[in-house]
Amino acid sequence: MSRRVELLLLLSFCCYGAVAANGNSTKPFSLRLVDGNSRCQGRLQVQRAGQDWTEVRPLSAPLWFGNRACAELDCGSALSLEEKTVPHRDAVQVFPSFCADSSLIDCFDSDSRYSPDSLELTCSDSVRLVGGRSLCSGSLQIQDQSLAQSWAGVCEGALDRRGAEVLCRELGCGAPLLQGALSPPGQTFHCEGNESKLMDCNRTRTGPETCPTLNLTCKEPLRLVGGASRCEGMVEAEHRGEWRRVATYISDSWDLEAATVVCRDLDCGSPVSKERRDGSDTEVWGVDTDCMKKSSVRDCIFGGGSSSSFLQVICSDSVRLVGGRSLCSGSLQIQDQSLAQSWAGVCEGALDRRGAEVLCRELRCGAPLLQGALSPLGQTFHCEGNESKLMDCNRTRTGPETCPTLNLTCKEPLRLVGGASRCEGTVEAELRGEWRRVTASGSWDLEEAAVMCRDLDCGSPVSAEEREGSDSEVWGVDPYCVKESSVRECLYDESSPSLLQVICSDSVRLVGGRSLCSGSLQIQDHSLAQSWAGVCEGALDRRGAEVLCRELGCGAPLLQGALSPLGQTFHCEGNESKLMDCNRTRTGPETCPTLNLTCKEPLRLVGGPSRCAGTLEVRHRGEWRRMMTAGRWPLDSAAVVCRSLDCGSAVSTEMRRGSNSSDVWAIFPDCEAEAPLRDCVVGPANDTDSMEVVCSDSVRLVGGRSLCSGSLQIQDQSLAQSWTSVCEGALGRHGAEVLCRELGCGAPLLQGALSPLGQTFHCEGNESKLMDCPRTRTGPETCPTLQLTCEEPLRLVRGSSRCEGTLELKFRGEWQRVMTPYYPWDLEAASGVCRDLGCGSVVSRVSTVILRENLWGVKADCVKRAAVRECVFSGSLYRAYDLDVLCSGHQEAPKDRTVP
Repeated sequence: MSRRVELLLLLSFCCYGAVAANGNSTKPFSLRLVDGNSRCQGRLQVQRAGQDWTEVRPLSAPLWFGNRACAELDCGSALSLEEKTVPHRDAVQVFPSFCADSSLIDCFDSDSRYSPDSLELTCSDSVRLVGGRSLCSGSLQIQDQSLAQSWAGVCEGALDRRGAEVLCRELGCGAPLLQGALSPPGQTFHCEGNESKLMDCNRTRTGPETCPTLNLTCKEPLRLVGGASRCEGMVEAEHRGEWRRVATYISDSWDLEAATVVCRDLDCGSPVSKERRDGSDTEVWGVDTDCMKKSSVRDCIFGGGSSSSFLQVICSDSVRLVGGRSLCSGSLQIQDQSLAQSWAGVCEGALDRRGAEVLCRELRCGAPLLQGALSPLGQTFHCEGNESKLMDCNRTRTGPETCPTLNLTCKEPLRLVGGASRCEGTVEAELRGEWRRVTASGSWDLEEAAVMCRDLDCGSPVSAEEREGSDSEVWGVDPYCVKESSVRECLYDESSPSLLQVICSDSVRLVGGRSLCSGSLQIQDHSLAQSWAGVCEGALDRRGAEVLCRELGCGAPLLQGALSPLGQTFHCEGNESKLMDCNRTRTGPETCPTLNLTCKEPLRLVGGPSRCAGTLEVRHRGEWRRMMTAGRWPLDSAAVVCRSLDCGSAVSTEMRRGSNSSDVWAIFPDCEAEAPLRDCVVGPANDTDSMEVVCSDSVRLVGGRSLCSGSLQIQDQSLAQSWTSVCEGALGRHGAEVLCRELGCGAPLLQGALSPLGQTFHCEGNESKLMDCPRTRTGPETCPTLQLTCEEPLRLVRGSSRCEGTLELKFRGEWQRVMTPYYPWDLEAASGVCRDLGCGSVVSRVSTVILRENLWGVKADCVKRAAVRECVFSGSLYRAYDLDVLCSGHQEAPKDRTVP
């Protein structure tokens, strides 16, 4: 879910409140349609187990949500969703984004209240297309009333053109496409063409028992108007039988990625321009552009409204690049009008340099790259170079029936200006033929800057900074979009004084590692047409590795096994600012093992009892500062710090408020659990908070499903910080208790590998750390590794069994209720609680709103992939929801936790 949608949903909660619940039933809800013309049309009502039927109050409910409801009702495809006014009665709010990836019940708020609004749903009754990329495509199924409402596939050839037209019209779609599986006269359905429903056509019921299923695609009910061609103009869509302009209410959501869906739905090539303009106020269809990117425009329309804005798109019409990492790269395809609008690949050698320049210019990209597949003289397209479109060039139509496809990359229309090189400076981009500065709509960290450096072919990002300048027209860029695409595809109109500055490493980079500070070393040899080449093992010595790590903004080099006492290629003094400034021996073997290098992450913990505990500081742009985040800093994020510092497991993390504010580095929220911390720095800030982290230092459990389970490893200081496994039987009961307590976990479980008396660690049980216990260092050279599971410090209280009640967690020695901020617990997150308690699956859950300042918060999305304890953070969130849960194991006897 994007941050824009999250913000809208949060605002909705502030207005209406929300408390999610369901009853104690294996079927948590039922749906029905009332006061309609058929069982598949009417006002939508929901009944939670043990509760009365209530109306559903819509909140921007798109057609895909209606389709989910139609499926639940055993009806066909959703045709329309409409907001209706009814006498005030009990209603529940619907939040479609809550159930996009989970059960439909997660969409419904259980806090009933009087409302004058309801949601009217119309389904297609007895026909549907399933398994396609939208509601207008897929395999045709019909519902045979004689077969107890079952849905059956329809054979290829069952429809002719007229039957397909009836079907597409019934589904609210455009004319049928992909008619290869149609029959000149339909073998099953015999339509005149004027029927309103496919099932109204005459029908021959006999046919083979098994047959290939009919797949059909209907055109999307979409058009561009007012442009020079059908692939250019203002976006309009047909919904409920009415054509209206399409509007999005969030300006930065209308980017080239969204425009790509429009061009695709119209079979119109790639988008080359998109614009959001203001005009006269009129009735429009609202559309969720984040939804569009996963489906189609029609599926994401959420109802009517009034707006003065409209969307304009120019598509490339008859050419496109597909399968690349952006709209400016990929395999070239053209649309041959003589072949019923089909797209065909173009052979290698079909273009020369001038043809490639015409194509890249037509797609609004930069100059062509990767020209190895180009011909000195284009074999198919013979361009002068001044044409506006590739299809305007003279063309030789003959060629081999099969051939390798032409792959082409055009430069991204992007540049850095005002810096010491082309890889450093203020970011500018070209859109609609105009160069402007670029500003970010949200946080801008090294992860987004990496896309910028990649698009410029400039190595790794070293620094990214947002600065204030003079107010002017700029291109805004959505950082969330950039991570999945390219900068150009994520631009939109904006006015702002801020600007982005980026420094890339220019001619060196580490690739394929887990961060920008690790991987295989590559250099860019300007004598080889900007290509990147790997560097051989032994090419660097220690001083060369130090120069490289410093150039990349990282810490000291690690993993130096592949280094040479004297660098064989780079001969550095150690004071150089860049690796390419070192003296260089250019000769070497033609093939060699590639040098892999890891530099330390520029992190440290200060003010604590050891290097593995204290206040977290990050070095960025050459300066050490405390770190500030938005308050959600659970153990799975702190685990990244402990791992980077080679400090064992994360034991605790706490946000502390100081008395004096000072300069800090702001960290992009939620990035740190998936990326190295340095990559998440978005810029300077001033704050009083500090992040305190405690790591386990010299012990850890690895390879388990949480920080409280796995194989035991210890760090032996005498072995150059290496981690070694511990043998089965090395611990007794006291030792296991010390270890679990040290890791912040509960009592030890799965103790079959324990010894009555620990063979290596001899603990009394009151030690604070396992390494404080007396230790016998001798043992076998090889042995089975000790596997241990500690209980999660989690419990359900005030219930009839240990698998029922209100959720509490013990954190830093204190039991407290655990809450989700802003949104209620959904079933998937609640199931994580049952999982961690060994209580089976969730049967029911009730989330109750709590209004308080200080709490233990939990990131619900994190619980779906990690243990609850690892997802808890301390915060000051005013609105949150606690959890009462009933798990399927609620009748089980409590497990014996005693150790024999």
